[in-house]
Amino acid sequence: MYKGIWLFGLSGSGKTYLSKKLAKRKKKSFLIDGDIVRSFISFDLGYRLPDRVKQNKRVLGLAKIVIKNGYFPIISSVYLDKKIYKEAKRNKIRVIKIINDSSDKINSKLIKKKNIVGKTIKQPELNCEFFLNTYKSKIEIK
Repeated sequence: MYKGIWLFGLSGSGKTYLSKKLAKRKKKSFLIDGDIVRSFISFDLGYRLPDRVKQNKRVLGLAKIVIKNGYFPIISSVYLDKKIYKEAKRNKIRVIKIINDSSDKINSKLIKKKNIVGKTIKQPELNCEFFLNTYKSKIEIK
């Protein structure tokens, strides 16, 4: 049984939207949005790769605190590095990469745009689940 879920993917892929939907369905859920963590905790970091890795460590630390207090963290972030991915799996956090569907009317405008900081982010190859954000897809949580 999973103790949390971590959604990651490029800006505009639907991570925050999906995490809010999941939070409504899961009792004792606790949202950890990477953008909010960045504004309140990681305001000292930039967007270079070492800063993104440090941000991941902080987000994972928050998730561990949330789990320890009996809640179910629902995490969303733009980037997830391999080391933190492995640590999340060890802590029974389900990791899902969110991918844009080019036929989706909402996200079709965002596909050609760069992410929020104006740079293309290369995601590492991770052996995780994928979620194509179409209206027909579902993520089961228990």
